Amino acid sequence: MMARRPVLSTAALATFLFFSLVQCGKKDDGSSTITLKVQKADSPAALNLEMTAAGNKSFAPDVFKLWINTIVLQNDEGGSNQFFTCDSSAADCEVDFASSESVAAFEAKLNAIEITAGNYNKVWISCNPNSAGYVKYKGHATVNGTTQYTANPDSNSGSPVTTDSAKNGEITVPNVGCGLTMHLPQSLTVADGDAVVMTMFSNLHGIAYYGPNIPGDMGGCKTSSGASTGPGFCVGYPSVFPYFGETTPTVEMYKIANSKTDASTLTEGQANVLLKVIKTPDGKPFWASMANFYIETTPDYGQGDDGVSGYANSVSNFAVNADESLTIKSMDYGFSSFQRTSHSGDVVGEGISGGAGTGSGVTYKYKAFTYTP
Repeated sequence: MMARRPVLSTAALATFLFFSLVQCGKKDDGSSTITLKVQKADSPAALNLEMTAAGNKSFAPDVFKLWINTIVLQNDEGGSNQFFTCDSSAADCEVDFASSESVAAFEAKLNAIEITAGNYNKVWISCNPNSAGYVKYKGHATVNGTTQYTANPDSNSGSPVTTDSAKNGEITVPNVGCGLTMHLPQSLTVADGDAVVMTMFSNLHGIAYYGPNIPGDMGGCKTSSGASTGPGFCVGYPSVFPYFGETTPTVEMYKIANSKTDASTLTEGQANVLLKVIKTPDGKPFWASMANFYIETTPDYGQGDDGVSGYANSVSNFAVNADESLTIKSMDYGFSSFQRTSHSGDVVGEGISGGAGTGSGVTYKYKAFTYTP
């Protein structure tokens, strides 16, 4: 029986939402406001992850809905300015990031909202209404010449997979809410009368994938009702990258293979983590994202010497070190000195016992491979 992989969290498969806070002049009446804009970030091409192996295949969904219920500006002194909340209904609060009409409606709700003057260095975003977050998505992937479509299990004999395009429908994955605190690289000072614009860049490339052998208890996934393993679809939440200022981000990617004992013999085909370093146009890193990596040769989680990782979750700690290496961590797990080239090193991940995480940190060996899709 296939071992259970880590539950998908807010770390997504090759996708991102990106915030940019920009001060845009003064208002004549002395009030301070914030406005949200959403832009698709379909470039550079490196963001378009294609997994063409015979087994799993990633894709960009045609529908991708989140219930965004809270956005808050915060600081380290306990200051908090909740400038957006939506708790009325799914019809009112869901945002389909694949739909320009839905995005426009979301923007209209966040146009020149009054905020309190102050200093802020964090943004909190929640898509976890009533502690019951979910994602809805719709799409398809072609594997070995056959196109597999998402299907509403209620109208497809309990299965979320169909080869009948007429049955292509939305899948709802429950219990995958997000609550993210994003530290800004530089503080935002809002004075009386300031007008601030917050830009969210979205990219859905590769956020979902089809697999022929998905464990029935795998988080973020849907298989046939009652099946322990079978064909299914999985999805991740977008990662979120904070930035103060206007920029078009560029990305460099790394495949990472992991070992309990020795990285010297690891190959690119054993990689099970995809790491993305996000940079300003002049090449300065300002954030990173880690996600589980799925191709046909990906080792099963918890199996053998190389079926380990346990750190590829939402990044909570990012820094450029004095030697230009990077600190990239999710809570206590991750890298303290990641080099921006192909290299080997140590990484702290979650320990594994019996195919499942132990909740305790373990130092693993890894090998990183530069990657351009």
